[in-house]
Amino acid sequence: MLHMKAKTYLLLLLGVFGIAAASVFTRLADAPPVIIASLRMLAATLLLLPFAARPVYLAIKHLSRRNLLLIILAGFLVGMDQFFWVSSLEYTSIASSVILVTSHPVLVAIMSYIIWREQLNPKAIFGVLAAFGGMVLINLATTQVGEQAFLGNMLALAATIPTTGYLIIGRQMRNSIDFLPYITLLYGSAAFFLLAGAFISGDSFGGYPGTTYLMIFLLAVVSQLVGHSSLNMALRLVPALVVSVAILGEPVGAIILGYLFLGEGLTFNEFLGGMLVLAGILIVMLNQPRTKKMEAEIPR
Repeated sequence: MLHMKAKTYLLLLLGVFGIAAASVFTRLADAPPVIIASLRMLAATLLLLPFAARPVYLAIKHLSRRNLLLIILAGFLVGMDQFFWVSSLEYTSIASSVILVTSHPVLVAIMSYIIWREQLNPKAIFGVLAAFGGMVLINLATTQVGEQAFLGNMLALAATIPTTGYLIIGRQMRNSIDFLPYITLLYGSAAFFLLAGAFISGDSFGGYPGTTYLMIFLLAVVSQLVGHSSLNMALRLVPALVVSVAILGEPVGAIILGYLFLGEGLTFNEFLGGMLVLAGILIVMLNQPRTKKMEAEIPR
């Protein structure tokens, strides 16, 4: 039990670090959002294929049509999430974008209750509220005025809907397909939809500075293969809400990295809000909601 908890915490820590670093990599990539998102997913898929080709083939043979379609749908949702979020960084600050894009625990809590009857105890509810209180403090410190900032904030907020969808699907798929073929199919589906969008938009895949391609490669390795893959693996060990709330640590990491590498200022409100977010995450993780069915499914 202790070993499983340690593994879960490590996965969540790696996941939050990876997705937090994505903000800096994306800002330093000088290309249209759909190009950044599509090449990121394509690179991640190609890096997985040498190890996952046979497992994917075997998984597809044994998957039901319904589950295969659900994974493809999850890939589409991942693509939508990435496109909305990368686009938001064109118009608003890193802090505002990541704060809004991680405001999905309420949606996940509702869907988790409907699907698995996961009920929050009072301590976990307090943890969620504390995390959101921290997000509000950070947002008060980073509020921007203007149409562009408003558009960026709305794009980041829109990303919460597909995020909720693929977290829920990922939780459902944990007993139907092994992890490696699952993430390969997930990222491959996302790459397919994003590449189709890039071709339709007419944006070019070439002609960008070498730094841009390096940042996209880092997005694929650090943010996708390490960050998102760690969170997807954590979904197989703990309820979706725990992973969703842990992702609230992304604003803290993104603000710190933005300050260190891009010179975006860090205020007292941002620091205090970040501490509240981390405290809320810890409270929820220590009071994980579980049903009897889930208790039987979680390995020890």
